[in-house]
Amino acid sequence: MDIRQPLSSIDKSRVKKQFNSAAGTYENFDFLQQEVSNRLFDRLQDILVSPRLILDLGSGTGRAGELLEKSFKKSEVINLDIAEDMLIRARDKKKYSIFRRQRFLCGDIEAIPLKPNIADLVYSNLAIQWCPNLRLAFSAVKDVLKPGTIFIFSTLGPDTLRELREVFSTYSDMPHVNTFLDMHDVGDILSSSGFSDPVIESEEITVNYDSAAGLLRDLKGIGASNADPERRKSLTGPTRMRKILKEYEKYRSNDKIPATYEVILGHAWAVKHEKNNEHTLRRLK
Repeated sequence: MDIRQPLSSIDKSRVKKQFNSAAGTYENFDFLQQEVSNRLFDRLQDILVSPRLILDLGSGTGRAGELLEKSFKKSEVINLDIAEDMLIRARDKKKYSIFRRQRFLCGDIEAIPLKPNIADLVYSNLAIQWCPNLRLAFSAVKDVLKPGTIFIFSTLGPDTLRELREVFSTYSDMPHVNTFLDMHDVGDILSSSGFSDPVIESEEITVNYDSAAGLLRDLKGIGASNADPERRKSLTGPTRMRKILKEYEKYRSNDKIPATYEVILGHAWAVKHEKNNEHTLRRLK
């Protein structure tokens, strides 16, 4: 059955530019990425795997690669990212050695520049939401995995930053906040891309700020600004921005400004023979 491919509204060239620019500040603001990474690692520990070659997609500054290397001491880790400056930052943190088990590769998740059937584990934390065509991304992952090995990932769902989206919609019809795919679409595409026994979970994480300005600063600091092709190209003026920040105050609770993230976590196995199109969806409270 041909499943319609929902496309994300993402300008990939914009994504690359943003993350290159944020490479120097990223680790000062990536607390959400680290929290989700910890949850993803908790799930990975419950799965009995002994990978020799691990591919970290959207590796950023290499934090997950270090954890993967420590968790799987006989493995080699390939860090892949579309932003070269992120990889340079990650590489420069590691002491050079011909025995080093970390490798760094600049590339696109939708067209992974590796030969087929090479990886034993593909890991990706909060990266595939930046892929405009998720079917291409999942097909590329399936191609590089050996049959019977695992893909584990996290991404963002459509309720992410819903407060900020609602505030901006008061002042403009243009998209000011990125829109991401629903977990049902993610599960359907995963099942139809050569993976078996997918498990998809969705949960909400709320980050509290002293002010809405702090949220915008953090988004810029990690390179996660608006990458919608239909976004407003000019900067928001100071008068309108003050109104937007004031409007956000209606969400203040317990003297904090909330920012909601819908986090989707999933894993599935590269099919050995016939694939199973059934998948499990679970929304956590």
